Amino acid sequence: MRSSKYTKRSVLFYALLLFLSTLAGPVIHAQDIGLGLVAGQELEDEVSGVDTYPVSNPKEDLLWQEQAADLGIPIVSYYRMKGVEKGFYPVITILESSRGVSKLYKRLHRNGLDIISFVHPEDEKLYLSNSRFESGEEALLAARQVIEGGKNTVVELLVVENEPIDLLEPFDLKQKRAVSSPGNIPDYTADNLKFNSAPNAIIKKADQYFERMWYADAAELYELGLERNPEISNPAIIERVADAHYFNSDMERANFWYEKLYEGASKELSAEYLFKYSQSLKGLGKYGRARRILKLYDKKVEGSPLGRYRQQEILEREATLDNILDSEELFSVKNLQINSEYSDFAPTFYKEDKIVYASSLDSAFFTTRRYKWNEQPYLDLYVAKMNEESDELNSAVKFSKSINTKYHEAAVAFSPDHNTMYFTRNNFGKKLRRDIKGVNHLKLYRSQKVNGEWSEAEELPFNGEDYSTGHPAVSPDGKQLYFVSDRPGSMGETDIFTVDIYEDGTYSIPKNLGTQINTEQKEMFPFFTGTKLYFSSDGHTGLGGLDVFQAEFDQEEGFQDIQNMGKPINSGKDDFSFIVSEETQKGYFASNREGGKGDDDLYSFERLFPEEVNENAIAGIITDKITGDRLPDAMVELLDENNIRLKEVISDADGGFVFEDLDSHKKYHLRIQKDLYAEKDKFVETEENNLVYTDITMRKLEELVTIEDGIKKLKTEMIYFDFDKDAVREDAALELDKLVAVMEEYPSMVIKIAAHTDSRGAKAYNQQLSDRRAKSTRDYLISQGIDSERIESAIGYGESQLLNECDGSVRCAGEKHQLNRRSEFIIVDM
Repeated sequence: MRSSKYTKRSVLFYALLLFLSTLAGPVIHAQDIGLGLVAGQELEDEVSGVDTYPVSNPKEDLLWQEQAADLGIPIVSYYRMKGVEKGFYPVITILESSRGVSKLYKRLHRNGLDIISFVHPEDEKLYLSNSRFESGEEALLAARQVIEGGKNTVVELLVVENEPIDLLEPFDLKQKRAVSSPGNIPDYTADNLKFNSAPNAIIKKADQYFERMWYADAAELYELGLERNPEISNPAIIERVADAHYFNSDMERANFWYEKLYEGASKELSAEYLFKYSQSLKGLGKYGRARRILKLYDKKVEGSPLGRYRQQEILEREATLDNILDSEELFSVKNLQINSEYSDFAPTFYKEDKIVYASSLDSAFFTTRRYKWNEQPYLDLYVAKMNEESDELNSAVKFSKSINTKYHEAAVAFSPDHNTMYFTRNNFGKKLRRDIKGVNHLKLYRSQKVNGEWSEAEELPFNGEDYSTGHPAVSPDGKQLYFVSDRPGSMGETDIFTVDIYEDGTYSIPKNLGTQINTEQKEMFPFFTGTKLYFSSDGHTGLGGLDVFQAEFDQEEGFQDIQNMGKPINSGKDDFSFIVSEETQKGYFASNREGGKGDDDLYSFERLFPEEVNENAIAGIITDKITGDRLPDAMVELLDENNIRLKEVISDADGGFVFEDLDSHKKYHLRIQKDLYAEKDKFVETEENNLVYTDITMRKLEELVTIEDGIKKLKTEMIYFDFDKDAVREDAALELDKLVAVMEEYPSMVIKIAAHTDSRGAKAYNQQLSDRRAKSTRDYLISQGIDSERIESAIGYGESQLLNECDGSVRCAGEKHQLNRRSEFIIVDM
């Protein structure tokens, strides 16, 4: 049963990362974990002031302006530029229209730029800037870094000298425009109007709780204040109480208040409000109404510079939701007996028969340790044994005294040998540490097993004091660590990142998984099997709240299209922390769906139907044709019938290679290259769900130079021509490319070309045909970069030098005639 009328949902995983933010407003950096006050303790009032800007120093201004001039960057100043925040903007580009801006955004983000955009109110052009800075020096430094990076330039430094907008005063919404990031399209309504919280002590206290992200307390106080004093109700307060329930994932109460706001002020509702309203409807299973509200959301964002590029996305979203709702259920799920009345979630496989998970069960006795987000006790790690038959978890005990502390520990991952663990914990020393806004962030820690005991945890080097890092997942080979963060450079509210784990225990620079996985909203709880990434998101199309998604991983192309796991894994509520054994197709996840025992419950699942496995593959071993030695480090390309490259691999230490997940009964082209060896081509056709083996032999380039009858020649496979044709065939071009490689290896080599025909046709005509073939062969070599002076001659000999008895006096098959249609390459000089 739920512990409170207004706290039906715990969202403990949000508590882990402090990640909730409004769709287009200021980012809420963290949940205030551990701020829980002893009963009766009062809160200090917070003062929210208007941004101020330091008085500039004329000498410093002159210095950075001179430096900008040295770099050739013009400075453009506007005293009043409506709707654009005061500051300094390194402008990357100015667009006449927004065509192609979506791809441009992605490219600039890949280059490491933090792009914001705005429409100039005078010329209506779209400006893309590398962030905004409060001083010319900072903006110039950023501009210099962009230029020195070599991938982009800065067209101007835009100086906007507006007075900062005082959000405590009303202003004309129709004239307002704002700087926005590509993922956040602002829409200003009640949040930008004066917040009349009324002279009511209860509402004032609720405001304070809301600002500190104690949403459970805030929601309860707002409801109490509105119940006692209904006359103080206004759109701002209604949206606050709805948001408090929304951020606490109580979608039923959130929807109740969003409905009231919608009915009373539908013409002034913001895009972020409409998004949250639609999510609350999804959470209640009202998908038809959710779609209608999302259409209003789409209409809102259409007016922005980026909104026009969402039309295809809108159509795809509608089709995807239809597919999810209509799809066959592939899994059976079961609520576990081990669940408590509090939160149990974030399961992780441990050794062969155990699960480690997070729970607030035992902490419930310590009321002073409850955190204020949703009145749930602090989290500890537990370990339980898996029952292979029932999939229940039994005999749960606390994981380790050296790991569990008086604050949060949760979301753990282990190295393949289970001797290293990574886990999430509050940022604290002797007490909780907070940033300048009073927010306590989360960090990732590592502990190693020494003599059977877990060592004191050490902080990972890519944590930060001003952002959160958590939700670790280790790849099966132990070489990558995936995690979630709201660090600078995130594309949405929370993104999934990865780092390489080096053998010496150090890490690479964190890398964002990009737009294929991350959205403008929240991506959380990654789990990587080596071939698939599972994660939860409320940014991709789903059934409401967080849904579980999967994305297949390709070694060459990275993560493929994401796929919603569908019902019953996903519901209208939050579904997350999904793990699976690919061998058994069984696993566990957490959800706060209806019918559970507590706030977040653990569920087991099993796939009802075996997952179809594509076993179509081509494999082989590359060897030296003369010695038989296996050849490692050869480049093997897989091409289709149109010679379009599909994949490429490097042969392993034993000369082996494999291409998997191929189509059945399809002809593929293998192209193999290795230094000092002639390029090799081979055509292989796949079978029906089967592995096809093929052996590849390669010849060294020097072995292509041979002596026949005292004449030095380049030995290639026959250069064949079609009957009565002089065009270079595709198979002939492959052989001529090997000749090109030899001539490039020996730059002083000079050759002459001799072309021949078969005996069919008139001798005079054959003489002319062979001469055209010789010239055609010569032209091909020249087209591939061979200097014409290195080809002494290209002469046709007709049928005068046949290789067999097919001179017209005996009947011969076409294959025998084809042997006589050839080109030869005689080495004149090396």
